[in-house]
Amino acid sequence: MEEKNNGSRNIRIFISYSRKNKAFVRKLNGAMEEAGISSWVDWEGIPLSSDWMAEITSAIQSADAFIFVISPDSVKSKFCMDELELGIRFNKKIIPVLYKEPDKGQQMHPKLGSTHWVYLRTQKDDFKATIPKLVKAIQTDLGWVQEHTRLLQRAAEWEHKKRNKSYLLQGSDLEEGERWMTESTKDPSRVVVPIQAEYISTSRKEAVKRQRNLTIGVGAALVLSIFLGIFAFIQRGQAIESESKALNSEATAVANEHLAAAQRALAEEQKIIADENAQRAKALRSASEARIYQDQAGELGTSTLLAINAYQKIPGLAEAEDILRHNLSLLAVPVKRMQVNSRIWSIQLSPDRKKFATVDSAGKACLWNVQNGNQYFCVQHEGIVFDSTFSEDGNILITGTEKGVVTFWDANSGVLIKSLQFEGKIFDLNIHPNGRWLGVGRSNAITIVDMTDMEEELFFGQQGDVTTIDFEKSGTYMATGTSEGYISIWKVTEKTITTISRHKGEVFDILFSNDGTLLISTGADSTARATVTANGGELYFVKHGDWVEDVTFGPDDSWYATASDDNFVRIIDTETGQERLRLAHTNFATKVRVSRDGQWIATTGYDETVRIWDTVTGVEVVQIPIDTTGADIRFNSDSTHLIVGDQDGNISLWDISQLKARTGFVQFTEFLQEAHYSPNGEWMIVNSDDRNIWLIKSDELGNADANRQKLISVRGLTTKVAISADSKWVAAIEYDSNGNNTSLNRVILTSVDGEKKIILSHDGNLIDAVAFTPNNKQVITADEKGLINIWDIENGEKAYKIETNGVILSMVVSPNSRYLVTGIEEGNHSIVWDLTTKTPAATLDQIGKINSVQFSSDGKLLATGSSEATIYLWTVETDGTFTKAENEFHVNGKLSALNFSPDNKWLAVGDSTGFAYLFDLALAQEVARLPHIDNVTSVSFSPDGKQLATVSRKAVLLWDVGLIPLVMRENLIETACSRMTENFDKNKWKLVFFEDEYYPICPNLPAGGN
Repeated sequence: MEEKNNGSRNIRIFISYSRKNKAFVRKLNGAMEEAGISSWVDWEGIPLSSDWMAEITSAIQSADAFIFVISPDSVKSKFCMDELELGIRFNKKIIPVLYKEPDKGQQMHPKLGSTHWVYLRTQKDDFKATIPKLVKAIQTDLGWVQEHTRLLQRAAEWEHKKRNKSYLLQGSDLEEGERWMTESTKDPSRVVVPIQAEYISTSRKEAVKRQRNLTIGVGAALVLSIFLGIFAFIQRGQAIESESKALNSEATAVANEHLAAAQRALAEEQKIIADENAQRAKALRSASEARIYQDQAGELGTSTLLAINAYQKIPGLAEAEDILRHNLSLLAVPVKRMQVNSRIWSIQLSPDRKKFATVDSAGKACLWNVQNGNQYFCVQHEGIVFDSTFSEDGNILITGTEKGVVTFWDANSGVLIKSLQFEGKIFDLNIHPNGRWLGVGRSNAITIVDMTDMEEELFFGQQGDVTTIDFEKSGTYMATGTSEGYISIWKVTEKTITTISRHKGEVFDILFSNDGTLLISTGADSTARATVTANGGELYFVKHGDWVEDVTFGPDDSWYATASDDNFVRIIDTETGQERLRLAHTNFATKVRVSRDGQWIATTGYDETVRIWDTVTGVEVVQIPIDTTGADIRFNSDSTHLIVGDQDGNISLWDISQLKARTGFVQFTEFLQEAHYSPNGEWMIVNSDDRNIWLIKSDELGNADANRQKLISVRGLTTKVAISADSKWVAAIEYDSNGNNTSLNRVILTSVDGEKKIILSHDGNLIDAVAFTPNNKQVITADEKGLINIWDIENGEKAYKIETNGVILSMVVSPNSRYLVTGIEEGNHSIVWDLTTKTPAATLDQIGKINSVQFSSDGKLLATGSSEATIYLWTVETDGTFTKAENEFHVNGKLSALNFSPDNKWLAVGDSTGFAYLFDLALAQEVARLPHIDNVTSVSFSPDGKQLATVSRKAVLLWDVGLIPLVMRENLIETACSRMTENFDKNKWKLVFFEDEYYPICPNLPAGGN
């Protein structure tokens, strides 16, 4: 074991590795030493007689970063996993270094799988060239990270010393700690450990207490000194005549009065300061803890209540507002909560989808209204009710119990119609598509009931309990799965059955594709298996990391989704069995449902959440915290409501109509760069990494079968595109993606009718920006050398050039064609050029790389967006003066796109954290936040302002602006409370607020547990 430090910057890292990879780690440690980074490495293994956990814990606590060397040996090492868990527990920066690929099928810790790797594979990666990247990763946000380390060590020492007050922070040390905690709320990657937050909070409380005691002590000392002085004065006055005594007594009274007034003023001032400091410290603590809870499964409600508390303490607190807006982008609106006091086993919708039935462990089957959650009736059974279904016309509710009883109830009144008794338990019920037959899955058998007389018609013995049944939609086939892993396919018309040994373990779910050609089964052998319906042959199987508990098809059969105990929901291509998307829970995923339009997937499981995901991109769009393990979920007919049942017997109805703002999408096979509506509103241009510029008619947008026209095909890749104001021309920047043909660094100018194509070159230099003049006469290009070329559109001839210094990242021309604004990579500014004089007219200072610049349609406002997450607004005066507006906007990541709405009411912004933001320009505030899967690279309003198109990864997402839920700052707390179902209970309150007096954060909601 050793620790080396040869650098002037005291950066410390912890390296976790398998002893079998020691030679590589010595090489890695040497490289770190040369970079001036101190490494803690357990070379020989800490002796078993020593306190291994204590020493490892101390080493990880004192490290600024945690390096995990990935190899087959380290991934399966219990010691390495224990070290990794400690690193995660202390919120250390985890940097996985791939030394050797894990073995095929080897399970990996989710934290390693979700974190970017540094590749240092022997004979595959350039060790020397990659080390600087590793060093850069370690040094990123170093100041905050090192303060995290220091405060964690201090807090741990305080805890170890039984919270001795002498180990608390004081003075400037405390102020720095509070500033550090405030900074943590500005970046989601900065996570404060709860012990750190408590340590800083306790330090502030103790400091306020000391200040109060000091004030009291000073006041007492002053009173005592005055008293002694008066006493001496009186003693001396005994030798003086009585008149002098009277005068002295009067003076003493005046002095006492002045002293008391001074003490009162001092006390009041100190109290105000102490109260303000305490209030601010509490608000910052609440915001910091809200950020921590924000990413914990099932704790989004806790995070929201903490953020509301912070915002109540300091109205307008930016950190709290950011957390609330993030949470509101995910939270649904609760409609009603019901309780049946026993585990829910299934939720079934009536054929008209206006009612739903729940069955539970207490023997109840209840019927409810989908829209408002009102109960129609409950009927009682003996024993657990495992499943229910409806007759084809919805007039009969059918239930099955663990006692082997199938019961038929009038679905309008709850009146018993008939009961059938079978041997064993009833596990699953399914009605034939034509309503004629009922399939009953029971212990070791499948029974077919004729619905005309509600009597058993057929009976087939099975190997194991029949746990799942499905009818193919035409009614030709029925399939069953058993607890022994067998699948049976019954051709209904021929009354013949084929049984196949398919799974090595229980079959949990079985489902036909919508066209009936495939059958997907899932089971305890951790597979989803595709069987050809016609012949029973296996097409393929998809291996999962644990039990596969549920499966559902998308509406067009091109994909299906599975839920697995490996914590993942997978979207799988039906034809190939290849995984398209993977959606992560933090514990077993047990149920998956698809909305009728196929845009959304709802999932739940053991992590006490219900989540809704975009089926196109995989982004989480709704998260509903629940009190326990989710049992079942259902969308209503138009996907405006979601029904949730859990294992504690809670049934809840949620309004998810905010999803209706997303009206459609356009999906591609490769990554997209930008998408822009044409000014005439007739079409949209999309540039894709499939080396094409696509034109799509506006009336076909959102249609999966939309006719896409290849307007431009390129040999390299494209970055930015621009459209002329008259919608007749498109310009696209192409670059040499392979680095061996600089002639591809160019702009392709094409007429929309396809008759003209002009190549604009900067002699092989990379071109970074392109813009048309609004008068449709010229197109302007700018390159990496700072050269700006102005070209005549009709003939492609260069009209003139402007030479500058530095890379130009963005460019826009004012609506009157007079000003050209260029956003600069270096120098922290934009430059305004007067195109009439061809000279600079103004320099607009702003920290960071200016990635995007846009004028409002009337030319009165200019927006400039920076890599430092700021958007400045500039008022354009008639005399050409650009004046910075008082208010500026902030986002959470590097800004990537800007666009004004045509009526200049909104500013849409895309950033690197996966959000599109909507800002109200009149109110000068954010009003909406739209979640995406990744960097939002483009935002574009339609010319009528009714639609917004955003781009992230391989999809263009289309939004109805009028349906986007808007939250004004003055309504922030009210809106956040409307997404909650209850306040903290007393125990939770004490956990997060210690001894503070309890109050309902949302006054209109009950206390938790009530």
